[in-house]
Amino acid sequence: MDLNHLNVFINLAESLNYSKTAENLHISQPAVSRIIQRLEDEIGVTLFYRSRREVQLTKNGKLFYEDSKSLVNSYNKALQRTRNSFNRLQSNLTIGITDTPLEQAVLPGMIRAFQAARPDCKFFLEGFDHNLLKHHLLNHDSDVIFTTHDDVADLADVRFWQLFTGHFMALLPADHPLKDKSELNLNDLAGQKILLMDNNWCPPEQFKLQETIRKSVKDLDISYVNDVEIVNLMVKAGLGVTVMPSFVAIEKPSEIKAVKLNYPAPLEYGLVCRKDESDPLVLSFCRLMQKQAEKIA
Repeated sequence: MDLNHLNVFINLAESLNYSKTAENLHISQPAVSRIIQRLEDEIGVTLFYRSRREVQLTKNGKLFYEDSKSLVNSYNKALQRTRNSFNRLQSNLTIGITDTPLEQAVLPGMIRAFQAARPDCKFFLEGFDHNLLKHHLLNHDSDVIFTTHDDVADLADVRFWQLFTGHFMALLPADHPLKDKSELNLNDLAGQKILLMDNNWCPPEQFKLQETIRKSVKDLDISYVNDVEIVNLMVKAGLGVTVMPSFVAIEKPSEIKAVKLNYPAPLEYGLVCRKDESDPLVLSFCRLMQKQAEKIA
């Protein structure tokens, strides 16, 4: 299988637009179509549903996307390590994220601070859902991952470095009738359109809260979403209300209003590495991230 073909497939799986993928990769749209057809013929399954209006991954396509993206990431990291092997001062650090608004807001500055202290370090960032990130960490595909404490509480072989603490918030459209309340009870959500995260993108405490809402709050119109950025976009568009940890719920007064939920569940967000991690680079990264978080908090 041609690695370039995998790159075309991954790009299309993420853009879901043949023209956009052609533009991204500087090839023609017919070339994209031919490559996808060759992949489907080689694998023996359909990877995409196609219509005049949209392109969507099939169930098999989603499975192939997860595995092929991991494969390409591993190849790129191996290539980078090999190229750097001629320079003993060069080190690599692979960081796993779920691409939350918090990570978008604070990670660039935090990484810049570490790079100033360790200019020899090269970074490799990979984005997956919570479950895949944990799998990558334990399999040594990632050096560290960003996630919540409850998400790794059942793993004995990891070490958690706390960065931020918080609580649950309701995210509302800027013009929502409940936006001016200082605190919301769960029953205040009765009769609302609710946007909930699906299980792969939902840490345990958030899943418990969502199940509590689903089972105890009346007259809900529930939709499930598998991307934090998309759920924020849907809230901005007035398509519903969602619940998020306060350290993920980035408020934009003209677009989104964040209101505290009266729901007792102390939350912690931070970095996770393997418990037996001995690489000084990884450990120094975790320590500096804690110091940077103290400045932000």
